[in-house]
Amino acid sequence: MNDETELTPAGQWYRNRDEWIRHVLGRDYLTADCQRVGVFIAMHMNRRDNHTKHQQTTIAKDLGLGVATVKRSIKKLREEGLIDLEKVTRGRRNRAVNHYFLIFPWAS
Repeated sequence: MNDETELTPAGQWYRNRDEWIRHVLGRDYLTADCQRVGVFIAMHMNRRDNHTKHQQTTIAKDLGLGVATVKRSIKKLREEGLIDLEKVTRGRRNRAVNHYFLIFPWAS
């Protein structure tokens, strides 16, 4: 399976996601916490619509980080052009839930 043409669309998406994770982990200017937040987002992606939905408080709790650290990390990942986000409201309480999207730098 060395030839990418042999991959299904799902297989290609997972390969891109894994390459994105390697790309983020290889950026020594990103803090370890920033890399962890990026990997968390990537690992929770839904390949069908290429996004994940998590509140920043949920990410912080799952990773054992502060919410402020998660916010800074997401801001940095956005500044670096690695993720994008869309704020969406949901439910009776009208809570904001972010939809995060991976940006594959090599696909541009």
